[in-house]
Amino acid sequence: MPAYHSKFNSFEGEEFCGMAILPITTSVRGPAPQSPADEEDVVDETIKFFRANVFFRNFEVKGGGDRTMIYLTLYLQACLKELERVSSKTEAAKALHQMAIKPFAIPGDSQWVLGGMCPPPKNMAEGEGLKAYLKQCREEVGLRVVELLYYADGSKNKWWQSFSKRKFMGKELKDR
Repeated sequence: MPAYHSKFNSFEGEEFCGMAILPITTSVRGPAPQSPADEEDVVDETIKFFRANVFFRNFEVKGGGDRTMIYLTLYLQACLKELERVSSKTEAAKALHQMAIKPFAIPGDSQWVLGGMCPPPKNMAEGEGLKAYLKQCREEVGLRVVELLYYADGSKNKWWQSFSKRKFMGKELKDR
């Protein structure tokens, strides 16, 4: 069974380090173009395919949309791992916000886990643009994960939390 690929691979737009700069539906400030609220964005797509894709050790990259989705899948897995020990929804939102704004590796850094999958930035502006876009995506993923992981009564969704033990492609995002 093949992995689920991004529908945004054919997206004609800006790319930084081989990763597509895709529109997202968000209130978080950043360089990402605004996506209409009624359309699925790359964050929705990552969340939708996470539980299926996390079982794959290999993932054939078909475009910039896939690279963006791979990074967000790894980040989503890191969020679930971080929230294993957090019990309340408010604490979870704070923890994920802190995690999103923490310095992180980009292609070309020694801590970058995706190796040669993404080329290093051609110049400083491309590197800074990618950092800003990924930071915005990380914050948005954090906001949406909290809503998925916690029920209205404040208890955890054990079916989502159980995926914190899985590693997508056998990799984990590392702190800088």
